[in-house]
Amino acid sequence: FLDAGHKLGGKKEGGGGSDYHALGAMEVICSSMAKTLQTALHPPDWLQGKYMAVRYEDLVVEPIKTLRQVYGFVNLAVSPEMEKFALNMTSGPGYSSKPFVVSARNATQALSAWRTALSYQQIKQVEEYCHQPMAVLGYERVGSPEEVKDLSRTLLRKPRL
Repeated sequence: FLDAGHKLGGKKEGGGGSDYHALGAMEVICSSMAKTLQTALHPPDWLQGKYMAVRYEDLVVEPIKTLRQVYGFVNLAVSPEMEKFALNMTSGPGYSSKPFVVSARNATQALSAWRTALSYQQIKQVEEYCHQPMAVLGYERVGSPEEVKDLSRTLLRKPRL
């Protein structure tokens, strides 16, 4: 994934070009997201009330409630078929051996897949570059490798949006 000793100041001696580009991409993506979220936190008059932030985790944990909020925001009613589809996609009986593949299955598995698929070092790198958008969206930073692996502990809090 990313070289733990690498910083964005330049390419590491002896190669490391792919790490350099991965870190650069992460920095650009997270910086752009931070700017977008700052605009959402302090919207200009023309934008107020014209957007809604929806976290994937909220849709998975409370699919019907979240779906109704989204549909209500655009003045539509949720059909029973759409509610059934949302429930099937988030809490269906299926299982995938691939952690980030979501189909008719229990999507709560995908919520925490990063906690088992990424190393503690990789998670800390993401947090280093993405701490601002993470804070706005209500994602807590991890404190230890043990905390990452403790799937009974949620790392979500209410978003600031």
